[in-house]
Parts: sequence; C-alpha cells; structure tokens
Amino acid sequence: MYVGELLKSLDRVPSGVPGLDDIIGGGFLPGRVYLVTGPPGSGKTTIGIQFLVEGAKNGEKGAFISLVENPKIIIQDMLRYNFGLLGYVKSKMITFHDLGSYLLRAEYKMSWTELFNAILKAINEEEIKRVVIDSFTSLEHLVKDSENKRWALGRFIRALQELEVTTIITAEMLQGDSYTDEHYLADGVIVIHHFMRNYQMIRALQVLKMRGVPHDSNLKRIHFTEDGIQVYPEAPF
Repeated sequence: MYVGELLKSLDRVPSGVPGLDDIIGGGFLPGRVYLVTGPPGSGKTTIGIQFLVEGAKNGEKGAFISLVENPKIIIQDMLRYNFGLLGYVKSKMITFHDLGSYLLRAEYKMSWTELFNAILKAINEEEIKRVVIDSFTSLEHLVKDSENKRWALGRFIRALQELEVTTIITAEMLQGDSYTDEHYLADGVIVIHHFMRNYQMIRALQVLKMRGVPHDSNLKRIHFTEDGIQVYPEAPF
C-alpha cells in the first residue's frame, strides 16, 4: 500500500468546524494533540467548543479544562451560538473543569508536573474522548518551575496520546516569528489571523503544521456565524 493510501485509510476525528476538515485531509487523527493559536477574540475558544459539541453529537464525551477563565463565563458566552451546549452539559456529555481557581491562588504555585497531573486526573475520571485545554497563555508566570516547561509538556503530550484522547490546546499568538514549546511538540498547529483592510476586519485561518496529514497551508477566509466559525475554501483577500 502506498503512503498516500495508508493515510487516507486512517480513522479521522471530525473537527466540528465546517470547512476545516476539507483542508486537513478529512479531520484530525485520533489521539493526537493540536494547538490552536491566535490573537485575542479570534475564536480559539469557539473552535474548541465546536470540537467538543461535534464529539457529543456522536456519543463521545468531552472535557473542557479551563486554566484561567471561569467556566460559567465561557458557557454564557457560548450561548450566542446554536450549539445546544447547555443540553450537553446537563447530560454530562461535555464537562467543564476549573483549574484556574488553583492556578491563580497567590499563596501557592503549582509545578508544571502538578498542573499536568491535575489535568490528567480530570480526564481519567470519565471516559473522555475529546479534550480542550484553554488557555496556555502566560502559564509560565503561574507555575513555580517555568524552566521545566518543555520537559513536562513533552511528558504530558505523550500521556495524552497514550490515553488516546484527541486534544486541542489553545494559546494566544505572540509574535508571528516567535514559537513556543507547544508549537514544536503538538502534532498540529492551526493559526487564526486577523487583518484590517479598507477599515474592515478580515479574518483568516492557516494550518501551519499537521503531522501525518496532507493539508492546505494557505490562508483561508473564516467567518463567525450563528452556528460558530465557518472556514471557506478561498483566500481572505
């Protein structure tokens, strides 16, 4: 069997974002870890929720791990979309975990290993198939051993892969030519961009990296709709 045919035969995990699967060869590879990065307000959390809702529709339990924001606020913000999110929360097909309350405590700082073990514990308590971790931005300032990030993150990603959960990690985009450990260690990187053109906001998505998957790395136009983010096949300009 040729390599191309082998890749096509692999199972895929639908992203839940209309148009995205078309540019990543049919969806995510199961059990892999993906990074979604972009500027503030670009839709990173929305993509994460769409990913979990898609799984819930197909009988797959999902977990949203909030590292900073209050999950209640996130749920309230997502009610603007036609996701039916509250129903999945009530049925416990999607669970929200608030680790921010621990990370933001002034009297105690977790180590990277403690943080990642807390996330793994939340995942292991249920038969979770999809995970969203939101957000990795500035966590170096909230842990006591910031210098150990790459080592601990590598172990954490390996543990997620062994659990066979498909994971999305979100992070703020810092500088276009500045990459973090997450960029190198994740199996795929999706970048959301926005531009000002003729006094209008133009939004675009780019698949920067997608291991083991033939993908289109060109900029694609995106738009916020009542059903969430939609990816279009054409360029944004």
